[in-house]
Amino acid sequence: MFKILINWVLNAIAFLITQRIIDHFLPGQFRLRDFVTAMIAALVLGLINSTVSPILKFLTFPLTILTLGLSSLAINVLCLMFVSWYVPGFQIAGIVPAIAGSFVLSIVSTLLNWFVK
Repeated sequence: MFKILINWVLNAIAFLITQRIIDHFLPGQFRLRDFVTAMIAALVLGLINSTVSPILKFLTFPLTILTLGLSSLAINVLCLMFVSWYVPGFQIAGIVPAIAGSFVLSIVSTLLNWFVK
């Protein structure tokens, strides 16, 4: 249980770091209101990644092979956009910030989890 809480907080921190990085290159395109919003976004993204994302990845596996993994990136972007639509205080203003945010979020989250573990 404690490990899940740590992972949740790390993902919320990854959201905040991602916002700062994306805001440097695309000002105002990737917005989080505060840490509580980041916690909610991390929770919703975690739920989506554990339920909907595996089903989509299974269904699009042949397409993933044909596109050399680009459809997997598209699924991650769609999941992040879905989170921004349903979490108040979290806004992504288009597809470019969503792609950049998905890419940066995965790298930052991986690095944070790697440093803690």
